[in-house]
Amino acid sequence: MDLPAPTNATLSPLLLITLAAAGAGAAWPLRNAARAGASATGWRIASAAGALVLLAVAFVSPLATVAAHYLLTAHLIQVTLVMGFVPPLLLLALAGSLPPRLPRALVRLAGAAGHPAVAIVLVNAVFFGWHAPVLYDACLRHVELYSLQQVTLLLVSLVFWWPIVEPFGRGRWSMGRLGKLGYILLATVPQTFAGLIFALAHHPFYAGYLAAPVLAGMSHATDQQIAGACMALLSKLALFAAFMVLLWRLLDPSGDDSTDSDDGGGGRRDAPQPVPPGVPNWVRLLDRGPTVEEPGTRPREPLVPAG
Repeated sequence: MDLPAPTNATLSPLLLITLAAAGAGAAWPLRNAARAGASATGWRIASAAGALVLLAVAFVSPLATVAAHYLLTAHLIQVTLVMGFVPPLLLLALAGSLPPRLPRALVRLAGAAGHPAVAIVLVNAVFFGWHAPVLYDACLRHVELYSLQQVTLLLVSLVFWWPIVEPFGRGRWSMGRLGKLGYILLATVPQTFAGLIFALAHHPFYAGYLAAPVLAGMSHATDQQIAGACMALLSKLALFAAFMVLLWRLLDPSGDDSTDSDDGGGGRRDAPQPVPPGVPNWVRLLDRGPTVEEPGTRPREPLVPAG
């Protein structure tokens, strides 16, 4: 099979359709805000633009060509963009907007997949399934199968990041900040071990790359070792950033923890007593409960002269 030049762009119809769909999804809340006469916030526009630029780099640029034909390292960098950076940016672009109306069956399916346990199992099953040697070598031989791999990795990554970002607010399976920290830590374990296996292996895992010419003087063994290091370290950058944001909000004394509380059925909470600024969060948690107003002082009856 004749390989495309490493500098060529990738023009897979499936990837181009997915890129267009991602652009439409990111522009949807901005369009709704414009129709309502409201200006879109700068961070939402920046998130949407950043997600589309990174997705275009992963799907269309020469990086995609090198990843699909020449270097496993380029593939792991591509996967880091598709799974680690694009999904949270796309979901942040949707944050604060109203959810679209979807068919009931699709809503139920999304609700089941949105459970944190299901999401973390799903994303790892799809990732490691596609990277089984037999299936991945087939992807290297068939361009559209490789494109399908990238699209499915993007979709399951959106499911994985959903419980962390929660673009439409807290849902049925919402976690508190401590739960999200544990969720992120658990997600780093499988790929760390897999990356170490790749980096320390003395035999090639994918024969498809052995037929490609050497790029940048990098041997196939060196390419696989660097790819393993990318899997163990580079792929954790987005998770580490999310972890630090959540940890900062958890430890910040001035943070607003109202989103982590539950009113037990949507009822109104009585206003808490004022707390001096700068106190630790655990004091605010103790103060968050409903307060009971002290009974007012009974007015004294006027004295009436006897007789």
